[in-house]
Amino acid sequence: MTNTPLHVRFPQGRTAFLLIHGIGEQSPFETLDYFAQNFVRYFEQQKVHIQLEHLMAKRRLSTGALWTESFVRLSPSDLTQDWFIDIHEYYWAPETENKITVPEVLQWAEQTLDGTIDFYGRKDNQYLLEQLLQHRSSKSLFKFRLRSLTIFLRLFNLFYPVLRLGTWLILSLLGPFFKGNFLGSAWKLSKAIVTPALVNFIGDIAIYTKTNPRSAYFKIRQRVVTESLTLLQEILQDQQADYNQVILAGHSLGSCIAYDTLNQLCIEASLAPDQGKSMLIDKLNGLVTFGSPLDKIAFFFQETARENQYIRKRILEHLNSFRVKPKSTTELVQKSQYFSCSPVVCQLNQLRWFNYYHQKDPISGSLDYYENLDNIEMEYQASWGSQGHLGYWNDLKFYEHMANQFLYTPNQH
Repeated sequence: MTNTPLHVRFPQGRTAFLLIHGIGEQSPFETLDYFAQNFVRYFEQQKVHIQLEHLMAKRRLSTGALWTESFVRLSPSDLTQDWFIDIHEYYWAPETENKITVPEVLQWAEQTLDGTIDFYGRKDNQYLLEQLLQHRSSKSLFKFRLRSLTIFLRLFNLFYPVLRLGTWLILSLLGPFFKGNFLGSAWKLSKAIVTPALVNFIGDIAIYTKTNPRSAYFKIRQRVVTESLTLLQEILQDQQADYNQVILAGHSLGSCIAYDTLNQLCIEASLAPDQGKSMLIDKLNGLVTFGSPLDKIAFFFQETARENQYIRKRILEHLNSFRVKPKSTTELVQKSQYFSCSPVVCQLNQLRWFNYYHQKDPISGSLDYYENLDNIEMEYQASWGSQGHLGYWNDLKFYEHMANQFLYTPNQH
């Protein structure tokens, strides 16, 4: 038996976290590694001794095919304590990797930046801009960074073919001085040299935000959400683990996949005769979003209908309704004559949503498009950009807040 100091808090029950990684060149189990290591650090700081186990389970894909999932279990070294935390990972990076061309990404990014500037330039959105400009970092972003980035992308898109060709010619001429078939890889290598890292990162977003079924990338988005939902349902219905609660956690674009997964789950539960009780959705206790661009995607990429298409507009609203704030009183009066009820009745009322953001994170922000969630501003030291966007992973206050909300009984807080 391990000697444990008095007044130490211990987690309760059987908890599962399902992590969904964000943009970038992710490797399998990388997200799981960060999350598990830092939870161990947090527990060690709390004087709780942890043992780690690598476990495996048979899962099914949406097609019915079997595969073997690896996950990590955190449990107490003190065997008299009866609790554990399983950390699962949904790895979707291969679905979008090298699927979109550089010119397509650049065109998407330019249209997005133009749309952002136009959106905040409208009179009816002036209050949103004023709220953003209350922070010095946001003011700098809108006055300088967005416009500068737009100019840079336009120039780069213009000169990209010339830069690519010139780099390829240089690499080809240097080929005889290197061993191996250097010439064969020169074209691919020229792309890696010429293309900024920013373009590779936003390629994932460019694919995932294609919500038009006519787009060639729409099927990729559908597949990502479908497999995320399938894995979530497998974890909820895992009879061997028999979890007391399951928490969905998504970083960056992964937060959008997590949200869309829950939105789709609500649709499927609404179609079930028992409204999802047999799917064990009551075990879903939490949604954790961090570094999330959900508001931005809702504003700029969600498919919308023209004002005169009131039937299409209501259908789209119903299909994308999870925790979305109600429309204005004027709109409610206008639609009261038709579609007074939505067929999507599941709202996962028991689920608690915490959104973590940082002022130096250009991707994230307070989520104001949605309701029934808590926005938590993080204060770790970071410079604007990637440090601000990735700093959550190593901030023990992030793990402490999650632990306080989900892992302890109320009287332990």
